[in-house]
Amino acid sequence: MQKISSRINRSVIGSTLGPLICAGFLSAPSAAPAADFTGVWLATTPRSGIGANQPELTPRARADLGAFDPLSDPVIRCVPPGFPRTGLVIYPFEIVQTEDLVVFLYEVFGMVRRIRIEGGPPPDYLPPARTGYSVGHWEQDQLVVDTTHVESGLLSGGGIAQYGDVSVLERYSLSDDGQILEAEVTITAPETFVAPWTRHFTWELDPDGMIFDAPCDPADSRF
Repeated sequence: MQKISSRINRSVIGSTLGPLICAGFLSAPSAAPAADFTGVWLATTPRSGIGANQPELTPRARADLGAFDPLSDPVIRCVPPGFPRTGLVIYPFEIVQTEDLVVFLYEVFGMVRRIRIEGGPPPDYLPPARTGYSVGHWEQDQLVVDTTHVESGLLSGGGIAQYGDVSVLERYSLSDDGQILEAEVTITAPETFVAPWTRHFTWELDPDGMIFDAPCDPADSRF
């Protein structure tokens, strides 16, 4: 009798909530993450590969690059770099992961980036931000992240600019032993490059690692 009652209760709940979920009034429970990226990651991508296979610059970007003064780079004044430049640095970062959110904690400048799993499109009122608006979803055991609404800034310390039209598609996956994090990153910036730019990066898990405070003082004599 108890089993019959349980089946009836589940049937009633399903018939009641199912249409509400389909209509968008309620959210279906989030699926468990397909892979666990939690931990501190150290860059293993060679520095020499940073500019590999870079597409041709647009005339506007080429002109701005020619006029660029390295001393005008905002990071010299302790202003955190924008995305995707933030994600391409060689400094360690930590990933904290839940069912609905993946958070990247960067050691450099103490920057934080939030990736909303199945978060939906950004709201109409959302202004451009330094790290943009990131939405992720799972494709089997691969985390796919789409980032938009990034404010204008530098794509590199070498003076390549982006003009607020950049979007970034990232695909993260783990090696079979879970010790290597791999990413395929495609940067689309029509005002900067004549074609999308796809790059590959790798990081190694540091099981005992931690993220340290990295203060930046513009009054420091080194700046």
